[in-house]
Amino acid sequence: MAERTVCISTLGIKPGARLAQAVRRVDGGLLLAAGTEIDVDQLQQLIQRGIECVHVLQEETRDAAQIERDVAAATARVAHLFRGNSSEARDELAATIADYRRLAAS
Repeated sequence: MAERTVCISTLGIKPGARLAQAVRRVDGGLLLAAGTEIDVDQLQQLIQRGIECVHVLQEETRDAAQIERDVAAATARVAHLFRGNSSEARDELAATIADYRRLAAS
């Protein structure tokens, strides 16, 4: 079974979700290790601490063609958002966001 990492709002997580990345405090201290299965109490603590989203593992249900379409759509959306006048800083920001969106979609 293939898995992928997705960023999900803490308000949308269901107990039993498994963390793909560690969750850390603002000072860098570890709250929850990668691989932890979130229970109701841990979820409530994340919400109370103001943590808005976490990276969890999900079963990959898309085929290669769908993944390719999702990546193309993410790239097109960023291009649409950054259409118009350009500058070096704006192009750099667009490229960074496009890289992030491609990674998230794949």
